[in-house]
Formats: sequence, structure tokens, C-alpha cells
Amino acid sequence: MKKIYSIVCSLLAVFSFAQQAISFEDNEGFMAGNIHGQGAWISTPTGGNPENITHQTISTDVATDGSSALKIVRESMYGVQSEPIIGGFYNLITPLTSTNFSVSFDINMSQLNGSVFGFQGVDNINEKTVVRVDFDKTGTIKVLNKDPNVQNMVSTPGAWSPNIWYRFKVVGTAMETRYYLNDTLIYTESISSPLAMDQLRFVHNNGLSTAYFDNIKINDELILSVKETKSNDKAFIVYPNPAIDVLHIQSKEKINKIEIYDISGRKISADLDGNQVNIKNLNPGSYIISIETREGKATEKFIKK
Repeated sequence: MKKIYSIVCSLLAVFSFAQQAISFEDNEGFMAGNIHGQGAWISTPTGGNPENITHQTISTDVATDGSSALKIVRESMYGVQSEPIIGGFYNLITPLTSTNFSVSFDINMSQLNGSVFGFQGVDNINEKTVVRVDFDKTGTIKVLNKDPNVQNMVSTPGAWSPNIWYRFKVVGTAMETRYYLNDTLIYTESISSPLAMDQLRFVHNNGLSTAYFDNIKINDELILSVKETKSNDKAFIVYPNPAIDVLHIQSKEKINKIEIYDISGRKISADLDGNQVNIKNLNPGSYIISIETREGKATEKFIKK
């Protein structure tokens, strides 16, 4: 009994040590103004003079937890970037591993057809992106597909509108990475190999709009999310995968609705017949199926051969 108790205490200590919460408040050591140099935060390096951009700030304009939030805006010295890279970077003292982490945050964006905003978990030392979500200027939410053969941004069923706070969460387990919008699962990706993240980036591509990030939590929801993942794993199974003509869905709950999207985010016409979906007319490739039951929505990636 003593041995078991000791193990449990050790695990709780590890989780407590790994948990972090950031709301950019005075009592956390932050002050209004340039985020660069505050705690473990830096702003995007320029490679020139000044060494880092200067207009990514802690602001009291709006917030969800307290009175302050990270505000990312256009840097007038630079043009629109091909990728979201302008913003605040949080350097992790203890790196996260892609097979055992959670990061969640609140985000509010000012307008459509402006910037592409995003969150990235990166291995900064080896210059590798481990997780990435883009809040595209069209209102679509995209996630990085890390298929070894084709790495690209894949559209999800998630969408955003201006001047609304959203809660976004990314959870990594030994089996997969899951992306949630307001606690609704919008994308799942299988894990190929463990990767380390030593920097979290809250960024945009320097277009004409503003975003606020607040209430950032690291590993705070990890234990709950792992339990949730185990539960969701049993909620439905899509098979066979890859499939040729028919996709079967094994579900505990009655399936109310399905939607299929190609990797560009285009909705594909598909009919549900009981627990089967006819995919005979789909072109070969990767797709996302969104499945809705009374418990909510979940997504799964499948391949049409």
C-alpha cells in the first residue's frame, strides 16, 4: 500500500509541476506594454535591428480571465507574411512531449479577410513544427496534417466569426493529437513518433486585423483529457480505413448526421444509410468525416482508395 501511495503522490507532483496558467496579470509579474522580455516571453526575432518586433503587447482592451490579454497586431515595418510568424513566443523551461500534453487558450479576432491567426507548438532548436492551427482569414479553422508524404494545412469543420471569444484546446496522447473548439472535437491525427516542443507561438501573418489571446493553460486539462480520449475512442469506430466503396461507422449512439470534407475543406455530398456511407464516387485521397450524435460532434480522418 505504501508503494502504491508513493507512486500516486509522485505522479500528482509531476502533473502539478508541469501545469501552468498564464493570464498576463500583474500578480503574475506582467505589465502593460511590449510582451518581449516579460518572463519567458519574446516577440518574433527580426534578424536585424531591432532584434525583435516591438508592437506585440499586453493590453487591457479586453480579457477573459482578469483584465489583461496578449494583443497581436500588424507590424508596420513589415509586409504580409506567407505564414503566421508575427506575435508572441513563450519559451518553455521544461519541453512538452507530443504524446502527453495539453494546451488551451481563449482567442478573439477582430475581422475576417484580414490576418491569418494561429497557434504553433514547435521544436525551436531543430526548427520543427509539432502542432499548428490556423484561424484562416476566411473563417475556416485549419490544422497541420503531418502525413510523412504530404504535409499541409487541412480544413476542419470548425469555423470562427469576428469579435467572439473562442476556447481552443490541443491534446496529445500516446495514440493521437486532438483539436477542440469550445470543447467540440474538430480534428484527430494519429501520432507517428514522439516529438518535443520547447516553444509555444501565438501569431499571425501581419495582415490588417487584431487578435487577443488569454487564459492560456498548459497541461492543466491533461488528466481530464486523457480520460475523455479513452471515452471518445469507444464512442465510434470508422472502418475499413482505407476504404474502397463503403465506409462503416460503429457507434454506441444513433448517428443523426454525417458530413465529409476533402483536404481543401470543400464539403462533399454523401448519404448516410443506417451506419454506412457510400463513398464509391469519391476520388482517391484523404478525407475528414464529421459524425453527429446526441452527445455532440466528432471527426475522423479516412482514406479512399
